[in-house]
Amino acid sequence: MRSNILLAIVPALWLGTTACRGPSDPVKVKAIDEMTGQVDGLLLQLNAVDLPRYARMDSVFRTSQEQAIEEMLRDTLDRERALLVGNYFRAMDRAVPRVRRETPRLIDELARSKMQLKDLRHDIDRGLLPDGPKNTYFDQEKLVVEQLDRSTGVVLQSQGTADRAWSDRQAVDSLIMSHAEERAERP
Repeated sequence: MRSNILLAIVPALWLGTTACRGPSDPVKVKAIDEMTGQVDGLLLQLNAVDLPRYARMDSVFRTSQEQAIEEMLRDTLDRERALLVGNYFRAMDRAVPRVRRETPRLIDELARSKMQLKDLRHDIDRGLLPDGPKNTYFDQEKLVVEQLDRSTGVVLQSQGTADRAWSDRQAVDSLIMSHAEERAERP
């Protein structure tokens, strides 16, 4: 008698736990896997950014160059020097802080997005979401990944701008020194 009850309960429990599930959506699961790969790639790129290097760049610029360059830019410079100094100033004043500020923020957002994608994949693969919410959540995550991709692109472009400008640092320092000497010679 007791075994008959167990034999009746086991299939009932099994049916009860599987009855709430819908079909899996392999197309969306594949798309989520691709988005997860994209997020992993973005994380690799941002984790490769040498933040202490950009902190040093920012420190050198703020402590020893910023004021001198601002003074230089108030004077009349020939086109070549003005472009070199102006581009350097813009890169150090805007691109370097953007890299320093946005890289950690984006790494955090990408890690969060990766977890969201993992959870969404689990729910869709197991058929736990009805079509309406499934499509809404999928579309939201797709938009988030697209925005993170664009934001990462901006940071990586800023990194390139900062690196190119930093390679001109000695030339800019030389111009700062010669400009200071010229100003000292003026009456």
